[in-house]
Amino acid sequence: MYQDWLFKDCPGGWRLRYRRNGGGYEVSRDGERWERVPSVTEVTGRLNKNLQDWAVRQVVEYLRGELVPGLVLTEEEVGRVLEEAAKAHHRAARSAAGRGTDLHAWAEAHFKGLRPPLPEEEPLRGMARRLADWWDGNGGRLLRSEEAVFHPGHRYAGRVDLVARFGDRLVVVDLKTSPRAYPEHLLQVGAYALALREEGLEVEGGFVVALRDGVEVAEVPLEEAGEAFLGLLAVHRFLEGLKGS
Repeated sequence: MYQDWLFKDCPGGWRLRYRRNGGGYEVSRDGERWERVPSVTEVTGRLNKNLQDWAVRQVVEYLRGELVPGLVLTEEEVGRVLEEAAKAHHRAARSAAGRGTDLHAWAEAHFKGLRPPLPEEEPLRGMARRLADWWDGNGGRLLRSEEAVFHPGHRYAGRVDLVARFGDRLVVVDLKTSPRAYPEHLLQVGAYALALREEGLEVEGGFVVALRDGVEVAEVPLEEAGEAFLGLLAVHRFLEGLKGS
């Protein structure tokens, strides 16, 4: 029954479960009654105006390729173009998600010292090379990767890309295939740091590493980002409560 679920024991006697391929998080104390909890990215998605703007750009780019001066379309062709335009952002999102998954898999192997070959295709190859240069050049040492976390007090969960040491500093790292670090990314790292501290890890810093066009490393002010995330979590719960009223 639970072959598609992964489980983790968490502070306070909680047990976390989540599906291998996504689909949300649930927690329980007795193993019988499970409570759904919001994910970090679900909460920070409340801020994601950048995603809306990106979706509009995908539609515009698709239409630019289909509509040329002087072209006459039948009613049927107009319908097809509009229908495909409405799906343009979904196609682009699937492609971007695939790149992100491939990069994370490569990065995890590299950070573990397995020396995986660079991906053959661009832009993944360039991203992987830049990430390796940044990691190796700063003496990164991996402690955890792709690990689920849960905050028992605030009842949210998520999956941390990296927990690592740089010198004597214990840090959380979030990898992004976006052109830069966006505000919601900073809040994600703040949320992960709060949850990791509940597990007894003395997290001292956090970074968002954006790899699309180069390497942009944004250091996260953890205390402020964590506080902002909790505020947004309260907004998220309020808005979700309105749906049931």
